[in-house]
Parts: sequence; structure tokens; C-alpha cells
Amino acid sequence: MSDIEFLLDENVLGLARYLDVFDIKYRKIGDENCPPKGSDDSTVAIFANEENLVILTGDDDLKKQCELSGVKLVFNDLTDFAKKVKEYADSN
Repeated sequence: MSDIEFLLDENVLGLARYLDVFDIKYRKIGDENCPPKGSDDSTVAIFANEENLVILTGDDDLKKQCELSGVKLVFNDLTDFAKKVKEYADSN
């Protein structure tokens, strides 16, 4: 298993139950010793950078902050989901 640890942004907190299935290490915004819910994007990015965490988010503004700051992230939004639905529809 990888030593990578992730930080789940507020808009993807529901992802936690799926990550648990794969024993993926993560922390969540709002957890003890993490930024509280409602924290601004720069606070989240700085925290993730200091803790060597990869941010998981669907927030375009946080994505931009991470890109500007050089913070690692995995970005997924509804357009990605829509593309997967279209691919599925086209293949059947």
C-alpha cells in the first residue's frame, strides 16, 4: 500500500466511505488537527503542503490555489462525471 495520504475537501467528504474499502489513508476538512469546515482555500493548501497531503477536491477555486502554490491535488467535478456517463452511453 502506498504511503500517500490525502486531504478530502468539504465537497468530497462522502468519498471517505469508498476510500475506506481500499484502505487509503486520508484526513478530512473538519477533522481534529485539520482546517475547520469553511476554511479559505489558501489555508487548506498551506496545511496540505505542510503535512505533505494530496488534496482531493471538486472545487475549481481550490484547484487554482493548489496549482499556483504547487500543492498536489486530484480534481474531479461534475463535468468529469458527465463525460463518464456519455462514454458509457456511447459504448452501449
